[in-house]
Amino acid sequence: MGLFDALFGGLEGRSKLSPQEAFAGILLAASACDGHISEDEFNSLLTALFRMKLYQRVNEKQFSQVMNKLLGILKKKGVESLVEGCCEALPQELYKAAFANACDIVLADGGVEDDEKQFVDDLSRRLGLPKETAQAIAQVMVIKNKG
Repeated sequence: MGLFDALFGGLEGRSKLSPQEAFAGILLAASACDGHISEDEFNSLLTALFRMKLYQRVNEKQFSQVMNKLLGILKKKGVESLVEGCCEALPQELYKAAFANACDIVLADGGVEDDEKQFVDDLSRRLGLPKETAQAIAQVMVIKNKG
């Protein structure tokens, strides 16, 4: 940690991420893990978030603030740091949902690059998902995105 990190705070200005921010951050990281965010990936992210009960009471302004905060972390600290902070703040009952949606986003643009494969493996490990569970979720997402 650098001098300014110690003085001014780390990952997200020292405010813990909310469950909404943590979930959205994981999906944003899934979109960006290959070095760019495709339109299909970003649209999948928005669709996933707006379907969830977790975001029912989040208005457009609040959502923009969440995304701006997460994009700031992504730009300053990178995908790995964003995922680390999000996994720490994400409630355990949302682990499988976050993983499934992240897999869906990785598959949204029709291909899976090595960076994306590594991201999915790392995310399942960080969330502590059993290998069989992660494989089953990934398999369902592959089936969902065929055709």
